[in-house]
Amino acid sequence: MTEPAGTPDPGAAPTIDTNAVGDGALPVETPSASPALLERLEVARTLLLKVHRALLEAERVRYEKARGRIANNSAFLQLVINDPWFDWLRPMAQMVLLIDERASDRKSPLGEEEGRALLDRARGLLRADPEGDAFQRLYADALQHSPGLAVLARQVAAVVAG
Repeated sequence: MTEPAGTPDPGAAPTIDTNAVGDGALPVETPSASPALLERLEVARTLLLKVHRALLEAERVRYEKARGRIANNSAFLQLVINDPWFDWLRPMAQMVLLIDERASDRKSPLGEEEGRALLDRARGLLRADPEGDAFQRLYADALQHSPGLAVLARQVAAVVAG
């Protein structure tokens, strides 16, 4: 017999939602993310980080063609942080950080539903679209100009999709 939607996984350790405790409401148990989901998130995080690094390198080449050689890695880091040229890469870095934060949060453990939502967000982020938002457009362009990045991105998308 199939469990109804929303029924906690009996094998998952419950967590307590303490957000409503202060107003007199009873704590609500929410199922923790399964070890398999946590592993998938860790693999996705690692691969997203690889894609981010590859995008940084591709963008460095593009920047140097347009504006001249970057003196060193320290100067490059400052550009990545401060120059609007690199702003479009922030969603990828933010996704990696979000997975890190949520997967390691001991006070409010990641739930199964939230874990799946993170994978969905990562999947959406990896959607290259020449007509999409700034990230999707520039990501599509980067994939067109870097076959190695395109192969890596397909591998990551497959892992994130499950």
